[in-house]
Amino acid sequence: MSKIPYLRRAQNRIGETGRKSERKLARRLAGRVRPASGAMEGAKGDIEIDDFLMEAKSTVKDSVTLKFGWLSKIAHEARNMGKRPALAVTFTYPDGTPVRDGSWVMVPLHVWEEHLKS
Repeated sequence: MSKIPYLRRAQNRIGETGRKSERKLARRLAGRVRPASGAMEGAKGDIEIDDFLMEAKSTVKDSVTLKFGWLSKIAHEARNMGKRPALAVTFTYPDGTPVRDGSWVMVPLHVWEEHLKS
């Protein structure tokens, strides 16, 4: 197995559904998948959409554990790029297709408040 993180990830069969889900989400949102899905220096986050930097998580299971580390990481990376952070969570079938009503996006409260005022 490779010692380079993004190559090691590419060799990991378990992540294939997640990569398919990322690509489908980026297409749906007219976004761009980041190189090596954020694993390369200078290419943070998974998907870039206008002024948002998004971290994408997906699972074929019935639940996902939300980790504060995911939120603080994407918030920090987005802030450093002058973008707004978002976390997408998608419940998928094994081919990466989202389950009905299974695609959600989280944003910090201040971003949601800005949205409500506009």
